[in-house]
Amino acid sequence: MLCAPPTMAAFRERAMTHSLAGTRPAAQDLVTQADMQQRYFSQPPELAPIKNGTSGHRGQTGAGFCEAHVAAMTQALCDIRKQRGTFGPDLADLPAAAPGPIYLGKDVRFTSDFALQTAAEVFAGNGFEVRVQRDGRSTPTPVISHAILAAQARGENAEGAVVTASHNPPDDAGYKSNGRDGGPNTRTAAIDECANLLLHDSSAIKRLDWQAGVRQGRIVEVDLQGPYVEDLQNVIDFSVFKGARFAATPLGGSAHGYYEAVAARYGLNLTVVQPDPDPASATRTYDWDGKLRGDPSSPWVMAAVAGLREKCGVPFLGANDNDADRFGGEDSCGVLNPNQVLCVLFDQLCRIRSWDTAREIGRTIGTSHLIDRIAAEHGRGVHEVDVGFKWYVQGLRNGRYVMAGEESAGLSLPRRDGRTWVTEKDGIAAVLLIMEVIARTGKDIGTLYGDLTARHGPHAYERVDTPASATRKARLGWLARNPSEVESLLAGKRIAGQAIERVRVGDGVKVVLQSGTWVLKRASGTEDIIKDYREVCGDSLEQARLASQELDQLLGLNLG
Repeated sequence: MLCAPPTMAAFRERAMTHSLAGTRPAAQDLVTQADMQQRYFSQPPELAPIKNGTSGHRGQTGAGFCEAHVAAMTQALCDIRKQRGTFGPDLADLPAAAPGPIYLGKDVRFTSDFALQTAAEVFAGNGFEVRVQRDGRSTPTPVISHAILAAQARGENAEGAVVTASHNPPDDAGYKSNGRDGGPNTRTAAIDECANLLLHDSSAIKRLDWQAGVRQGRIVEVDLQGPYVEDLQNVIDFSVFKGARFAATPLGGSAHGYYEAVAARYGLNLTVVQPDPDPASATRTYDWDGKLRGDPSSPWVMAAVAGLREKCGVPFLGANDNDADRFGGEDSCGVLNPNQVLCVLFDQLCRIRSWDTAREIGRTIGTSHLIDRIAAEHGRGVHEVDVGFKWYVQGLRNGRYVMAGEESAGLSLPRRDGRTWVTEKDGIAAVLLIMEVIARTGKDIGTLYGDLTARHGPHAYERVDTPASATRKARLGWLARNPSEVESLLAGKRIAGQAIERVRVGDGVKVVLQSGTWVLKRASGTEDIIKDYREVCGDSLEQARLASQELDQLLGLNLG
């Protein structure tokens, strides 16, 4: 078996790791429902503006995110929908029709409970039918996408929204919208403009009390979990699971109850550990910087379930984040590296699915270039996009991809017959696909990745996240908006002794050297951190780290 994932010591050495990383929070440090309620409903003296980033508007409860933000943004969605028929992008292949239902989901945060009610009441107050998961339970992001696309197929002109801050800490909150294509909304500038006006003059916000909305049929409780689980058989081949044993955990997030439902429906031997929703993050462990994230690709976060895979006696334990759009887990080689997972799953999908050979692999600018070599082996193209799943939506709808993925542990794939599944990241389907691959091959992900590097050579990769100073983040943002300046600064330069092969400026600055080594500098769209991505075709990251340092100097990013 060939697998050598980074150890905890290696992660500690690379990043400025907090002393709490990998430990559980003390009871006195946990958020409470009462505190979140008080902060959500108490409007701060000065309201932070609404700004939709990579995945909706986000902010800390009581500061950048309170009831006024949710009400204003929802009213903006309603006003735009009334004017244009949709608050999402225009779609030439979907005929104009009267606006249909809105599917509204939420993650498990305390704030999300309050915000979903606010959003539903404003949607209902504007005359729209809002469909929410019955019994007040949370709904994963991919399930909302699935519900929208299923409704569109029935002729209902549906859209959706999700109250979630994804993997962020429990006192953060977020709110994002999905248009008629089921994917992340790409038409958000108009939402920001309209919502920020309403934020300072709320007189135009219409609202209908929850109970009145239910009585009038404007707020409707439905089963969103059942149709999604039933339809998974068209994405995952459950017939190969016979005799296999696996485990999974929602990590306290909105996938709670989903793996149990999948196991019951398809007769799987699947053990669910830490199965309950955890709005306070009491059962989680701190991430590298001492924050209680729900990122299942972080070894610090996955310390929360350390030892449970062995206790269950299974080859793989899968995991998801708060809104279940990210995948993660652990096999005999350790906590899964998302890049390695993407490489293995792409290779395996090329082998086990009979799809058109014209289909490509979609990868973001921060994803391993080993994928390019695998694509060449299978005679397939590579489509590189900026970070953000919104760039994949059109390709997912028109059958462009074998798989679309990003290094931050997100992917989507077609149905087994090649038709569109969902147009969002689907962490639940991803975990089940990993299980299918292991059941088919008898090998875990780390071993299969070793097989790939034996064929294509090793690719050393790392992403180092550091707190972003205002100066450095502003400089990087300016460079990303001024590609000609980047080209001028790098013209004729050599980096780490190598000629520059190509430069990509957009969502950050990416430089690819003649040797295949590449470096990417980008600011997070959801947190105040700078992400430094590096990869080299070889075993040692020395050249990539040197290139990163020299690129900082050349671009003026070596600032405090």
